[in-house]
Amino acid sequence: MRVLLVAPTALDSSGKPIKQRRIHLPGLTFSMLAAVTPPDVDLHLCAETTTDIPFDEPWDLVGLTGMGSGLYRAWQIADEFRCRGRKVVIGGIAASLAPPELSLAHADSLVIGEAEHTWPEVLRDARQRSLKPLYRMLAPPDVAKLPVPRYELIAGRKFGRWSPVQATRGCPFTCNFCSVTAFFHQGYRKRPVGDVIRDIRAAKKARKSHYFAFIDDNIGVDWEYCRELWTALIPEKIIWMSQCSLHIADRPDMLELARRSGCRMLSFGFETVNAANLESIDKTWNPAERYPAAIRTIREYGIDISSEMMIGLDEDDESAFDATHDFVMDNRISIPRVHILTPIPGTPMYDKMRAEGRIIDHDFVRYTGGQIVFRPKRMEAEVLQSKFWKLYERLFSWKAIFRRVGRNNVKLEPYVGAFIFGVNVHYRNHIQHRITPGII
Repeated sequence: MRVLLVAPTALDSSGKPIKQRRIHLPGLTFSMLAAVTPPDVDLHLCAETTTDIPFDEPWDLVGLTGMGSGLYRAWQIADEFRCRGRKVVIGGIAASLAPPELSLAHADSLVIGEAEHTWPEVLRDARQRSLKPLYRMLAPPDVAKLPVPRYELIAGRKFGRWSPVQATRGCPFTCNFCSVTAFFHQGYRKRPVGDVIRDIRAAKKARKSHYFAFIDDNIGVDWEYCRELWTALIPEKIIWMSQCSLHIADRPDMLELARRSGCRMLSFGFETVNAANLESIDKTWNPAERYPAAIRTIREYGIDISSEMMIGLDEDDESAFDATHDFVMDNRISIPRVHILTPIPGTPMYDKMRAEGRIIDHDFVRYTGGQIVFRPKRMEAEVLQSKFWKLYERLFSWKAIFRRVGRNNVKLEPYVGAFIFGVNVHYRNHIQHRITPGII
């Protein structure tokens, strides 16, 4: 049985698929699905960002996944394959949270939830020509029994130096805008440290690189687990980055250990500089007034900072643009990402806004974080849209990039520093073409 797994690219502002020579931060999904695929399946992977999709080859099954608005591109690809008589299955976070009928209008089957258990079932049914319309995860996979990802399938020039690895899944916090919380039902699971080290060694052997991106949604939750993991990382001599909650700023001992283990950058969801917004998104545990001190503390331990923020929350008026700009520049955030608030289907925020009649666009292609799909409370939608891009242009002018990246005093290895600068140049180019930074 010939099976193709496709990772769709994103679409640019004109609706064209975005192509580039390299994926700098490859994901883990398809490498893991390949690891649970029976050996008698002729499996092929295609990352559309760097590789043209082989539409006309005789595939017995095509699998698609997509993050956020990438689901829309997955629907387009599915339609192309089905026109050629191929069977198509769609899965992933976005497909799992959206109403099932949306994906089933384009595919033969939909996988809801984590797929390590259901993917072999899908393959078995496809072989027997008895695909079900819906495959739903009955119980979360046991993360203590996951196989080694097929890292050799994401080796080569088309993939950057950063290897994906996972230590934990989910996040225990209840932020009402977050698709991760909705998808994992606020669950948080930790893998055995020995298995994480096993995967790191496998990736180093297959990909010939000691740079790693922990794709965990929040690696800094259980400090005892972090202590065990980060201590075990020290002899591996890797450089790594991940996402974390700002609570780590209260733990100098963990910051020191993280740096010793190879951590050089952490991404934090600051979300907003307006403290009044934090209650509406259920994130009052992350008070905005502590951000500058926390940033200074983290940097004192040699760890640089990436940020995630939103514009358009209910307490935001036009002053939010200058306030966000000043926060990023005053704190010299090395890689700032700002998104227009996007209520994601399947989250409590989406349900609330829909009940209030504030969702004004249900076209999933617009759910990119750079386009307005809801009615803001304290500014006109046109103002939010236009000033969003002007904010990004200010943050990623050459002068702003050199000020943020060149003057934050964090001592980093030459490649890490070059990577951070390269990300800024990459984002600057996307902003000029009205592509939301971080979408690909």
